[in-house]
Formats: sequence, structure tokens, C-alpha cells
Amino acid sequence: MPTPVGPAPRDPNDPDFWDWGPPDDRPMARRHPIRAIVAIVVLASLLLLIVLNLF
Repeated sequence: MPTPVGPAPRDPNDPDFWDWGPPDDRPMARRHPIRAIVAIVVLASLLLLIVLNLF
């Protein structure tokens, strides 16, 4: 229920209010191997560019 100064605070007796851990019903986020591959390719190309500019 809204109050004149904003929304009402949550009920401190609500068990979900104190459960700050990861939710048990959702699996952990999987890693993105595409991002890692792109990052490695970009870093390798920058390193190769620096090495080739030195010679």
C-alpha cells in the first residue's frame, strides 16, 4: 500500500526478505565460451600487431 512519502516498507517477518543467497530453483548462470574466445582472439591480434610493429 503506497504511503504519502513513497511505497510501504517490506514486512521484516517475510522469510524471503532475509534470504539473500542465490535462488535454489534456478540453475547457476552458465559461462559464455564465445566471449572468452573473442577476447583471446582480440588480445592475440593486438599482441601480434605490437610485435610486428617492433620489427
